[in-house]
Amino acid sequence: MGAFGVGLDQAQWMATGFLATMSATMLLSSWLIEVLGQRITFIATMVIFGTGAFMSATAPNIDLLILGRVLQGFATGIGQPLAMFSIFSVFPPERRGTAMGIYGLGSVLAPTFGPILGGIAIDTISWRYLFYLPLPFCFPALLLGLMFMPGKKLPKQLPPFDWIGLGLIFFILFNVLSGLANGPRWSWDSNAVVTRLTCGSIGIIVFIFWELRATYPLLDLSLFKDRQFSLTMIAGFVFGVGLYASGYFIPVFVQTIQEYSATRAGLLLAPGGLVMMLFFPLAGRITDSIPAHIPIAAGLLIFAIGFILIEAVDVNTTFWTLVAYTGIIKVGLSFAIPSLSVAALRSVPPDKLARGASSATFFRNLGGGFGITLLTAFFQHRTRFHGEAFTATQTSDNQTTHALLGSVKRLLAESGMPDTSQAAGALDYLAEVVLAQASTLGFKDTFLAIAVVALLAVGPAWLIGRAEPKR
Repeated sequence: MGAFGVGLDQAQWMATGFLATMSATMLLSSWLIEVLGQRITFIATMVIFGTGAFMSATAPNIDLLILGRVLQGFATGIGQPLAMFSIFSVFPPERRGTAMGIYGLGSVLAPTFGPILGGIAIDTISWRYLFYLPLPFCFPALLLGLMFMPGKKLPKQLPPFDWIGLGLIFFILFNVLSGLANGPRWSWDSNAVVTRLTCGSIGIIVFIFWELRATYPLLDLSLFKDRQFSLTMIAGFVFGVGLYASGYFIPVFVQTIQEYSATRAGLLLAPGGLVMMLFFPLAGRITDSIPAHIPIAAGLLIFAIGFILIEAVDVNTTFWTLVAYTGIIKVGLSFAIPSLSVAALRSVPPDKLARGASSATFFRNLGGGFGITLLTAFFQHRTRFHGEAFTATQTSDNQTTHALLGSVKRLLAESGMPDTSQAAGALDYLAEVVLAQASTLGFKDTFLAIAVVALLAVGPAWLIGRAEPKR
């Protein structure tokens, strides 16, 4: 935000563009896995991811930086279902929960150590090294993929792919997300916002009709005939809203309100990653032993409790208190993530495993993209609301404000500022106080909204148990 002089509404496209592209290409992954095989698909994702990382590292403006993140999202969208498909095709049913727990353990190592390394890079070198950091890992990953990923003989004639469906997905995501993101800045009733949201809504209807008729649908809607699968997708979507929004807003809060350095913000997030490293294998074993809806509902409830607690934070909240609250949030995530994956694929026929895996990750990450966009708009709205409310109280009758302005003027006079500038300096300080307090309350409202979203997902998660077949 500082390097390119942009606000939170534009900077959030780094996260939203990544998640939106990742969501769309997850539906492409099943076709690539079935046609090209696991090895070629994996190698292609690593090449694209490395290209996006290099482009982001050398970006001269915010637009090319977002484009680089989009390329990384494209690769990640294909890679995540590929990982789930590989695990489910190798491990027997009674071991899949444990395998997903171990896979999740590996996936949380990056969120544990990445923020620390990233914070050190930002504070000591440059934020650009965040994107150089993964590049040395891409080459050994390519070699390991060539050695261990199973290959497949390419067919002489490629099966048809639903390019129209993929185009509709990108059309829908662009219009809906850009409309929601720009609503606070352009006004919700402006022609541009109304047009984009209307086009996105029409696109959803057209997409559903097209997918029901397509020979090889991008999103296999027949899977939603299974009640367990449908409920898991709903729970996964709502869970994705809370999952990605929590990882986005907590670092922004501590750096903008509590003025943490990037390194200190990374250190704040690291203990939560260690908590997930401890609980992920346990959650995997629990998923193998009891119905999946129990750890899913319990995880969402713990997650919501963590955000209800963190809603009480302010500028004076201590570092270790924030560590404890984020630790509670990560415990909830640890229980829910493996169980959501297992519950989604238990009800999928073996011949549609790749489609089920891509659909499950698609809805979870789609929720993340919508969650960050909607909650950023919500945060801006609530900050503006509180700012206007505070400003309305700054009248000539407010004795507290008079006392504050008088104290600031005296301090400025003692520092040697001319009399003509003291009043302006005091008013400028008052404006900063009002903005800081309004932003703090905006963050508190946003944290509470995330907790409410998680609580709303507990209902569909618990209903999964009624739909789950007897084991």
